[in-house]
Amino acid sequence: MKAWQIFIHSVRQVFGNFNDALRISGLIFIGQMMVALALGVSPNLGEVAPTPEAAIRAMVAALAYLLGSLWIAVSWHRFVLGRDPGGAFVPPFHGALIWGYFWRSLAIAVIVMLVGMAIGMLAGMVIMPLIGGTWLGGVLMTLLLVVPLLTVMYRFSAILPGVALGQEVSLSDGWAATVGETGTVLQLAAISGVAGVLLGVPYFVLPAGSILTLLWDVAAGWLQLMVGVSILTTLYGHYIEKRPLV
Repeated sequence: MKAWQIFIHSVRQVFGNFNDALRISGLIFIGQMMVALALGVSPNLGEVAPTPEAAIRAMVAALAYLLGSLWIAVSWHRFVLGRDPGGAFVPPFHGALIWGYFWRSLAIAVIVMLVGMAIGMLAGMVIMPLIGGTWLGGVLMTLLLVVPLLTVMYRFSAILPGVALGQEVSLSDGWAATVGETGTVLQLAAISGVAGVLLGVPYFVLPAGSILTLLWDVAAGWLQLMVGVSILTTLYGHYIEKRPLV
């Protein structure tokens, strides 16, 4: 199955270049986590008291996380695709490329949000009454929402590694390059969605607020970021640069 090949290829990108993955992302990722902790915000940015001061702290932590993630993404794309050699303890900060990457990502996020609103309304009216309000129903509902949205996001986001390389690409290029591959991308999105659910399983058994939960937050967050960025790198390399999946 081609979707499984893409996913495994992306996982191998991370673990086959593990030292470089840590070198490129480690200090930046730890730095953004330390900012969140210093501001009293949990690493997943989801446990903030609803006060104006807490909202400001959460916003600052979110901006630090966004900047760090963009820096890591651009650096990882450039390393894997052969534009930046390894060796630097902290990757170069390509400000103009990161800025362009941000704006393309924001445009894609708006598209995905609009699609999500439409799917959410349909799912709420038609699907939710059928699957009920159990925890299993909640998981199924999440997957039914996430998989189509990931499919749209992946198809558009295939251009993002090109932005990191400084290529002139339009927002529609990724969609055009994956015409006829919707089934593959849909399967890839399903695999990614299930992988995300599995990464969330430890939260049901780890003590809330414990050091183990914090460590899992960091490890799972790093893994999701690096594999997610690697999936985009693989999509760009395969569908736009026409590289084989090896």
